[in-house]
Amino acid sequence: MGEVIYLQEADDLTVVRGRLRSVRDGRVVIVVPWDGRFLSRPLDGELLWREAERRGLEVAVVSPDPERRGAARQMGFSAFATVAEAEAAPAWNRPKPARPEPPPRLWWEEEPELQPPSRPVSPPWAQRARQGGRVAAFVLTLAVVLASAFFVLPRATLTLLPTGTTVSVIVPVSASLEAETIDLEAGVIPARRVGDYFEGSIQVETTGTAAYESGKATGAVIFTNLLPQDVTIPAGTVVRTSSGSFPIRFATTQDVVVPARGQASAPIEALEEGPAGNVGADLINQVEGPASLAVRVINPEPTSGGMVQEVRAVSQEDMDRARALLTRQLLDEACEGLKTLLEPTEFLPCASLEIQATEMAYDRFLTERADTLGLHMRLLITGLAIDRDNAEAVAYARLSRRLPPGHELVGATFEIGEVAEEPIGTGDITFFVTATGYAAAKIDPDAVREAVRGRRLDRAVEQLQAEFPLAQPPHIEVWPQWMPWMPLLPLRIDVNVVPQGG
Repeated sequence: MGEVIYLQEADDLTVVRGRLRSVRDGRVVIVVPWDGRFLSRPLDGELLWREAERRGLEVAVVSPDPERRGAARQMGFSAFATVAEAEAAPAWNRPKPARPEPPPRLWWEEEPELQPPSRPVSPPWAQRARQGGRVAAFVLTLAVVLASAFFVLPRATLTLLPTGTTVSVIVPVSASLEAETIDLEAGVIPARRVGDYFEGSIQVETTGTAAYESGKATGAVIFTNLLPQDVTIPAGTVVRTSSGSFPIRFATTQDVVVPARGQASAPIEALEEGPAGNVGADLINQVEGPASLAVRVINPEPTSGGMVQEVRAVSQEDMDRARALLTRQLLDEACEGLKTLLEPTEFLPCASLEIQATEMAYDRFLTERADTLGLHMRLLITGLAIDRDNAEAVAYARLSRRLPPGHELVGATFEIGEVAEEPIGTGDITFFVTATGYAAAKIDPDAVREAVRGRRLDRAVEQLQAEFPLAQPPHIEVWPQWMPWMPLLPLRIDVNVVPQGG
């Protein structure tokens, strides 16, 4: 039967030519797979005919694809479904006869004209019948073309503006460190903790007061000389009281000479400040030191001048106020500073900030006399990083449930609101998202096409306004512009539904 050439899907005419070079028999079967590239275009068949003529081969095509077999037969080849059918066929189509070559001629002779083979002359009635058939075929073809143009060429574009309404909802969204995925039903989204150290200093004026002793009491004492000669009492001689748990001590402020068996007055001043030095008359009656052997002492008048003064001092309220002010200041800095640790779609609620560690140092002690109090503090502050897209997804799902029947959501805006003051939900923090969207009435484009196809334009407008919820009359553009009706074919009608909120 000849040789069999099996082709692959990607083999083309170049591969076939190479395989044909090795064919020694005059007959060859070319097996083309179902998805093969070869013989997928008419040019492949023409080139294969030429190659077969040049090599004097009879060629048959085997393919499981019926369309490919039909195409091969149109190209002039025998085509079979299997190799066995090709073997059983008694004969194959032979290659087209080669074009006759002109006989050799001398250079001065004219090239002979090859005449086509003569055909039998048909009778006149047959010629007229053939001409009438050609005219009828032309008229029929023209009618088909015009009818096709009538159905296919017209085109229309409908622009519809459906009715709609604005829908808004406030959605509580909880962010949780333990959540791994979004829970649309519970309104819980994942969160992650971020943190850093922040430090600063502050100075506040003290508002506390303290009683401080000021001023030393002064007075005068009279020394009595017990000796028969004069006694000199030097300045700084200490005299004191003898009553009470703690004696009050004074010192003379100048030298005084006490005559023999006589008396002399000397000014004194309390050794310590405060009202304790204000003693009554006759209470200073002791002399300290060697002079106590020679003289006696007494104060005929009370001493005075020792005072208690109210001054500004550090109170516990001042310390608490300085700590609260500096803590608020550092929390404000952290609310801005931690934003550098966020992803582009994340936000950080300031209400989620927490102080994890505190280091602080005051420059004054409690009740210390001072006009100002300084505090330096270093805090480890953390907060929750929340993905804005996740929060908007929860709000979008809740907003979609609020749509009126037969409407669809067309665009939405979201606003992240305040954090709930009291615990809501199951997350670590709950905040509110305001979602606002436009709900447009649903319009099925296929139903629109079915309602208007083939109708006059004015009737199409009335039909659309009667069947569909439109906010404005529909806008119709037809081509050609002189067409007074809609196209009959639905696929030639374009429907654009443009909601107001779109």
